Amino acid sequence: MIVKKYTGSTAYEAMNRLKRELGSDAIVLNTRTVRQKGFLGLFKKPIVEITAACESKSLLLSKSHDDDRINKVNSELITLKSMIEEISSTIGDKESEVSPKLKRYHGQLIKNGVDYSIATSILKKLDEQINFDNKDDETISNIVKYTISEYIGQVKPINIENQRQKVIFFIGPTGVGKTTTLAKIAAKLTMERKYKIGLITSDTYRIGAVDQLKTYSDILKLPLEIIYNSNDFEKTLVNFKEKDFIFVDTVGKNHRKVTKEDELYKMINSTKNKEIYLVLSGTTNLSVLRSIVEHYDFIKNYKIIFTKIDEAKELGNILNVKYLTKNPISYITTGQNVPDDIEILNKDKVVSCLIGEDPYERSS
Repeated sequence: MIVKKYTGSTAYEAMNRLKRELGSDAIVLNTRTVRQKGFLGLFKKPIVEITAACESKSLLLSKSHDDDRINKVNSELITLKSMIEEISSTIGDKESEVSPKLKRYHGQLIKNGVDYSIATSILKKLDEQINFDNKDDETISNIVKYTISEYIGQVKPINIENQRQKVIFFIGPTGVGKTTTLAKIAAKLTMERKYKIGLITSDTYRIGAVDQLKTYSDILKLPLEIIYNSNDFEKTLVNFKEKDFIFVDTVGKNHRKVTKEDELYKMINSTKNKEIYLVLSGTTNLSVLRSIVEHYDFIKNYKIIFTKIDEAKELGNILNVKYLTKNPISYITTGQNVPDDIEILNKDKVVSCLIGEDPYERSS
């Protein structure tokens, strides 16, 4: 039997303390009001004191539960510490695999948004192919720039050499600027090259989407057709048979994978002479970009346009997405002005940005 006293400013408070330690099986032996000890106790309110008893087994069981909880927490902390040490060790091992003369570039690539594993893989392979011990800084810099440029690959804008009519699809998630990008390219081909262009939109779900493209079509004096399904699409192609290019603005696909039942799939699959552009925002993080790419994996031969580069904090995702998809980059956009704020990707500029030299003026 264990006997203990509990105090509180009220009987309720004292009883709560009792139950927390001894449990509901405790027996109350005595309750009384007492004055606090000491000189200052004369000026304080009396407190309630409860004397209670319980079997020692119950108390020990309660303490045992507390000990179990403490042991569990300690065990989890030890496991967490071990995981952190393992991760730190892995990172250290990966860094040690890169030549000391390449570590600066490794750090710059990561700082500028290149995925850690991608940056490590690129530089590790380079390190295995070339002995950098006898290379000066300028030579190393040129080798790294050339290597990154090769990973970005050949830039491929719209092919205007083919004399046959071509259908240009703009696909991608909502809000990345597909419509504005379409208008910029259409304006350049119309005003600078005098090509005959027809516009199609299937984006009838987003509020204002049709009105936005209608405004551009009025300004550029280009015909616009609104379609609701693949049958409408086929009819419009016949109506536009005299056009050099037909630009198709598609509805955004954010949250689900495109299947063979989608109208987008049917339109793309039924079109022979086509180019497809996946429009991505330069401000989107890599994990979301991975998901977007997966949504459109039914398309194998698309090109990539990065928008909102002027708003991006870094350009690493240009290299990340190219590395992951192997699909060519074509254009980047740097503002809302039509047709000015678009350009064919300049690999040299991007590479300079990725290793710490930044020719682009972007918001901080």
